[in-house]
Amino acid sequence: MRICIVNTFFPPWRGGAEYFTHGLAKELAKGGDEVSVLCAQNPLRPGIREIDGIKVIRLRASGWLYGVPIIPGLFGAILSEDPDLIHCNFPNPYNASISALASSLFDIPSVLTWHNDLPPVTAAASLLTAAHDNLLSTAYLKRFDRIVATTRRYLAISRILRRFHGKVRVVWNGVDCSRFNPSIDGGWVRSKFGLDGYRVVLFVGALTKWHSYKGLDVLLKAFALAKGRDPGIRLLIVGEGHLRPAYMGLASDLGIGDSVIFAGDVRDEDLPSYYACSDVLALPSKDSSEGFGLAILEAGACGKPVIASMVGGVPEVVEDGVNGLLVPPNDARALSEAILRILGDEELARRLGERGRELAEARDWPRVARAYRTVYEEAISERGRASG
Repeated sequence: MRICIVNTFFPPWRGGAEYFTHGLAKELAKGGDEVSVLCAQNPLRPGIREIDGIKVIRLRASGWLYGVPIIPGLFGAILSEDPDLIHCNFPNPYNASISALASSLFDIPSVLTWHNDLPPVTAAASLLTAAHDNLLSTAYLKRFDRIVATTRRYLAISRILRRFHGKVRVVWNGVDCSRFNPSIDGGWVRSKFGLDGYRVVLFVGALTKWHSYKGLDVLLKAFALAKGRDPGIRLLIVGEGHLRPAYMGLASDLGIGDSVIFAGDVRDEDLPSYYACSDVLALPSKDSSEGFGLAILEAGACGKPVIASMVGGVPEVVEDGVNGLLVPPNDARALSEAILRILGDEELARRLGERGRELAEARDWPRVARAYRTVYEEAISERGRASG
């Protein structure tokens, strides 16, 4: 099958949808499908490259709107690939609209993965989000043959997805359980940042306003409270973005600047070692903009427990007391208590980490790719019935 996957970016750009796209495309290609990925050029130059059996086409962007690139050549690029199926990823209304238009005009079966609703990160963004949710989304969503939600919980709470419940299927995101595994040595990361002898809280996420819902500011406040009671802990932050100076300033104001390490962007091949060097992953997301939290699966695959907020689709991915702990969003004190609880109880941390590995193995990429192939077949069948 010729599958054209449309996503905003592709690694080395760091993001959950980007890692999802790479992981799924790689597994589909291994299974014999002819897979191309269309994305914006950033952070590389426009052009075509083959990566892991995937034809990656990086297209030039002419501008930006609501944090996403506008790609004038996307429509033509989709048609040039002559796909049997288009698979687009949201949140990116521009890509979704163009993919839906190509699907409709040229009778190409199509699937949309809805990773999360648009995050209203500013007052102006809230107006754009409202216009999208109430007007634009219906126009393109009705043209997709199938829509994939990453959790049942997110399907239930998303007002937009509920309107299209009949065509929605639920498929979790996947993780490479061979790449992320408990046997990885994180010692070199501990040595690099002087973490030997400390217990480490890890945060993985982009440091931009579009990802401010990840709640790093809440984590910094929680860590300050926790460190006041336990000086033998450190916070390791993996990710980069224009808000890094603001977060560093907050850490300094809280008096924890010497205990917080901003590692910046790390190489993809090194990321598992950062999980390995940690004792717990914290994902203190603020609202339902967090549709899944791929870092949860990555940490679990490495045998690490997780602390996360009770928002979006997260409570389906983190079972409280099973593979991690859940805390209320925007509650620094509750988050600090959870941090101290896990770091102070080795048996609890071990048990949560072991269960996290089991849950990750159930979402290894070969299983997720098989589920997506089933959705693709449904979309093709649906289009055939409509055409007939």
